[in-house]
Amino acid sequence: MERTGQKLICIAIVMLCAFSPAHPASSSLQCGNYYYSQQCIINGVTIDSEESDFPKFPVHADINLQDAHIDYLSPEVLQGMKWVSQLTITNGEVSKIFLKNDLQELVATGSRTDELIIDDVVNEDLERLTITQNRLKKIPENVGNLKALTVLTLNNNNIEVLDLYELHGLKKLTTIDLSQNRIYYLIPVDLFELSRLETFKLDNNFLTEIDFNAWNVPRLATLSIMSNSLKYIKDFEEERFPSLNTYQDQDNLFDCRWRAGFISTLKTWTNLHNREYFQTDCHKSVQLSSAVYRMLNLNDIRNNTIDFDDKEELQNQLNSMLDTEKKHSRLIESLTQLVKKQTEQFETMSGKLQAQQTTIDGLLAQIENLQQRMAEMKQLMPPAGRAVPKGLRERMIQDIAEVIRRNLVEIED
Repeated sequence: MERTGQKLICIAIVMLCAFSPAHPASSSLQCGNYYYSQQCIINGVTIDSEESDFPKFPVHADINLQDAHIDYLSPEVLQGMKWVSQLTITNGEVSKIFLKNDLQELVATGSRTDELIIDDVVNEDLERLTITQNRLKKIPENVGNLKALTVLTLNNNNIEVLDLYELHGLKKLTTIDLSQNRIYYLIPVDLFELSRLETFKLDNNFLTEIDFNAWNVPRLATLSIMSNSLKYIKDFEEERFPSLNTYQDQDNLFDCRWRAGFISTLKTWTNLHNREYFQTDCHKSVQLSSAVYRMLNLNDIRNNTIDFDDKEELQNQLNSMLDTEKKHSRLIESLTQLVKKQTEQFETMSGKLQAQQTTIDGLLAQIENLQQRMAEMKQLMPPAGRAVPKGLRERMIQDIAEVIRRNLVEIED
């Protein structure tokens, strides 16, 4: 009898809504399944937001719009869902969705959604937000206003750049899933603090590096960053993740020189349940720059993150660091030798130029001397018509020959 009474009341409410004079031209939608089911499924509804006459939705707390075609699920359209606290949109095409302020859960899957509009006011109702297998290009604006949010699932979208500060301060957030997007860059932040975060997934993106320096997530238990393009991870320390028990980073492009030491460090973490399964998978073709590699190794030593009890691993680390230092030394030595060689060549050229200048100065002096001798000889020459004495002629010939000989010798030198 009690169930029959409830049924009659619900039928009466539906009939009142359907025949209400306030909306005489509106059509009423019906659940495609049994009305008293936990979820009311409505198939194939089509709504044009430019129209003014929107259909009425069943009086139900949980509605699933399957294969709907709605250009904009606007506040005006949502006026017909006054009773809805859980809204699910499955398949179809709903390009733009306005977040109804009193919703507790919104799920949109495979609905070609590319925009979610969140009102610029504090929202204390929404607890779960799932927009997956859609076309979002960024985390929705004003997501920080969702103060009751516990689960944020935005996997399988087109997000490229992630600003973690947009999530900073969501004190009730426990789960973030941003897997299978196109994230290639994390905007640096001074602080990323989520006091209740337990699960964070960034699998199947295009990240090349992650810096955990600003992270403050004391309850994080699961961190998964598989199938990215990571070469190394910075400031990943046990003190920052005291509750971490599951960590996964397979299928990345880690530098082999860095990877071995990193795995050795992870195996010393006390809370990691899967540390015995860690593999030193790496890519020898991927090389960190010498500056980055040296910086990472120095940080390891400074933070005492190397396992000094594992002599073999420590030796590998030291050998790797020595190898890097040797490469630096060889490069410096090569540059030094090149500078030395060029300096020697410069000094040689300078010596040759100085020698040539000395030779030229000597020749000029000899020419001047010869001119003086010629002038002296001219004075000793007999007057015109008289023969030159034999002794004087021989002396002149000898002097000229001596000058010519000296010049020839200097030119050969």
